[in-house]
Amino acid sequence: MAEIVGGFGVPHNPHFPGWVAGGAPAAQEIARMYGAVAERLRRVRPDVLLVFTGDHYNIFFEECVPIFSIGVAESADGASDYAELPRRHVPIAADLARHVHGATVRAGFDVGMSQEFEFDHAVIVPLHFLVPDGSIPVVPVFVNALIPPLPSAARCLALGGAIAAAVRSAPGDARVAAVASGSFSLEIGGPRIVETSHTGVPAPEWVDRVLALLRDGAVARLVGEATEERLAQAGNAGGELLEWIAMLGTIEARPPAFLDVQPAFGHAYAAWPA
Repeated sequence: MAEIVGGFGVPHNPHFPGWVAGGAPAAQEIARMYGAVAERLRRVRPDVLLVFTGDHYNIFFEECVPIFSIGVAESADGASDYAELPRRHVPIAADLARHVHGATVRAGFDVGMSQEFEFDHAVIVPLHFLVPDGSIPVVPVFVNALIPPLPSAARCLALGGAIAAAVRSAPGDARVAAVASGSFSLEIGGPRIVETSHTGVPAPEWVDRVLALLRDGAVARLVGEATEERLAQAGNAGGELLEWIAMLGTIEARPPAFLDVQPAFGHAYAAWPA
């Protein structure tokens, strides 16, 4: 029987790999925080990463925007959207992905099935830091976090629970770590950016609130407070918190073993090893 061996949360700023490689002012902080999560991930010895991510208008666009979709291809390349990121060929645990998709649909979730795609920076950046050698296959779970209407936080948490049950019913003994990729408050190219950048953090108080609830293991309260209105106030990418909430649905609600924050970017790094 396969098992979930932990949950992990990280951001996916597309400039971070270049900043760390080039020794930018934030390089040490980024490397330290990603390194802390990567070390805890290595300790649980995962065979597969279940990656909860959003799409930045690269895989899905106006023609078709699934609320949830699971990637079942044999592999995918990326990043599709930032030439500055090194290209990667990412193996996908296709058999497990198809099992999870089927079991999740039978559990009552109308989850799409994506069979041909490239990964954008939301997947490639975390893998760059967490699995630099590319040795661990993934199962990508796409959560619509950018194009309204967004799924409710409660539905995302329930999806995580259904996916965890699907993993546990899968044949074999794979050790599966759930990884969420996203920020808590982020505006990209909208009216609430800062003067010196094309991005902004419009709701730092919401970042603090999310961190406090995560520290307490208060997942149910976080779900209750992460309303559509609250996420919209957190920026046009504030819905990325839903990816974290879906990941939290795969594990027992509890305080994290590691949690740190980058207030200037509106996001955090966290680990809940089993």
